[in-house]
Amino acid sequence: MTSRKSGKAVRSRSGFTLIEALIVVVVLGLIMVIGYPKVGAAMGKTDLRSARTTVINLVATARAASVQTNRPTWIKFEGNKAYVLARPRKKAGAGTTDTVGTVQDLSAQYKVTVAPVLDSIQFDPRGFGVSLADTVTLTRNGHTETVRLDGLGRVIK
Repeated sequence: MTSRKSGKAVRSRSGFTLIEALIVVVVLGLIMVIGYPKVGAAMGKTDLRSARTTVINLVATARAASVQTNRPTWIKFEGNKAYVLARPRKKAGAGTTDTVGTVQDLSAQYKVTVAPVLDSIQFDPRGFGVSLADTVTLTRNGHTETVRLDGLGRVIK
């Protein structure tokens, strides 16, 4: 195709040049570098809140099991794992306690560190807490969440 004025060929252009594509890739890379730490921090806070909710659910499970079965229960913490136990054993098997529900590995599920004040939180057959107050602290990447129980075994924070 030739232009009438100059007599030179005019090419029709479609697509992007290599330079334009590289500029887009660099700009996207900069946006990701700036945004990644904020996304990581947000995910860490979300996991921390989810772990707190799991501990609160364990408290509710332990209280409900103690009232329903009319026997003492407690939440046992072993490292970053937590589970609900009830005594005396009513199911067939070895040992003196029943495990109520499943063992929650908070480190594997949410990558948090668990720091309870005591190694267990106990409830009497009426569903009341046995100690005056219990606290469980969950930590991840410098952020913390706390679960506090009052003397009756209710979550207060």
